[in-house]
Formats: sequence, structure tokens, C-alpha cells
Amino acid sequence: MELHGNEVHLYFTFPEKISDPELLQRYESLLTDDELTQMSRLYFARHRHQYLITRALIRTCLSSYFEIEPAAWRFGKNGYGKPEISFPGQSLPVHFNLSHCDGLIMCGITRDYAIGVDAEDAQRTTRAAFESLTSYFSAEEIEALNQLPPEQQKQRFFDYWTLKESYIKARGMGLAIPLDKFSFQFKADRLDGLEIHPDLKDDAKNWQFWRMPMAERYRIAVAVNSGNELNVSTYSSVPLLINEPLSMAFL
Repeated sequence: MELHGNEVHLYFTFPEKISDPELLQRYESLLTDDELTQMSRLYFARHRHQYLITRALIRTCLSSYFEIEPAAWRFGKNGYGKPEISFPGQSLPVHFNLSHCDGLIMCGITRDYAIGVDAEDAQRTTRAAFESLTSYFSAEEIEALNQLPPEQQKQRFFDYWTLKESYIKARGMGLAIPLDKFSFQFKADRLDGLEIHPDLKDDAKNWQFWRMPMAERYRIAVAVNSGNELNVSTYSSVPLLINEPLSMAFL
């Protein structure tokens, strides 16, 4: 596949649909010893399964753009824990980010721009968790959320949460960026703006965001650090087997 500078490629995998023992064994053969050790430390089988497919997904996706075998990729982390490609002495023109929740794994890839992605299972959040996590939002977001009818609040909560997660992941700093230091604004159901506190030393005009629902269960957000016009392509992926175009609606 080709990855041009004005493109964003998003891959989605449903781990529960991948169960062939031979295929899973092929995935294991791609992982490093450290990755296999980390996978073995996960207590629940479904989490080990998810981890295995996540690692296979990023390796096979990257290999579709470069003449590098999936097993040859090496990864490290920046000072904030964000995964990144680690080839000493070599810099590749690619950026990626991963997210997963029960039943869904996604990978976002660009050539020239930092990217952050977040996928959440909107059916699993309890009211207590909703109220607790909302306390991390900006005062403006909390006020806007409380002004909505109760039946709309959960959806808007996930709009805020996934957008915020995608932004801090794209910045590569995670929760080192306080979630109340930047605010998203909505007009009806449309994203209408982003305000960033001067402390974060960033310009909102340099960012683009996409939101999308999937299967009435998942809420997804993507952030890319670019003010240029970008084309987004989505794919359904089974690592080593299938990358098929996937039709998705953007909000």
C-alpha cells in the first residue's frame, strides 16, 4: 500500500472473530521474546488474545508500507510511555497509534503527522465511572454536559472522552497533559471548536479531529496534528489475511 502525506489510514480488527489456532500461532511467531513475556503476564485469556492480535496488527500494517518483515519491527517508548518505532540510526516516515477496548482494536497511521486514536466501549461504563471521569473535564465542558438532557449526556461524555484521549495521545504526553487544560465545543452534534490553555503551548488551528460510531457500541475519535486537508481511509483487517475497505460515517 501507498501512504501519501495527505492521508490518514485507520485499521479496525475484531479480535473475537479471530480464533483459528494456526493463524494465532503465526501471530505468536511475529512477537519478540519481551512481547511474549508481557503477554504471558496478563491474567485473563481474553486480554492475552487481545494483546497478541494488537501486536500482530501494528506489525502487519506497517509492513504493508515498507519492505520490512512483520517480525522485524522493533518498538520502544518515549519519555511519557507512548509506543514508537525503534530502529537505532534509522528514521522512517511514518507515525502510528493504537487503541483497544473489549471487542475492538484500532490502529491509525500517517506519514507526516502525529496521530492519536481512541476507541471506547460505550456500553460498559457505569454511572459511577461516568461521574468520576467527568470531573477531569474542563469547567466549560462540564457545564455544557450538565445542560444536556440526561438521555444525551452519555453520548456527549464519550465524545469528550475519546477526543481528549486522542489529543493527548497524539501529543505523545498522555495524562501529563491535564484534561481540564483544553476544551472541545459542540454545536448540536457537531464539533465546533477547540480551546487550548496557553500553558500547553499549542495552537488549536494545527489540529483536525474525526469522530465515528461503530456497531452502536463503540465511540471512536482520531486526532491528527495537521492544519492541511487530509483524506481518511478506513479498513477492516485480519492480520496476515485481509485488509478490506470499510465504509464508516464521520461525525
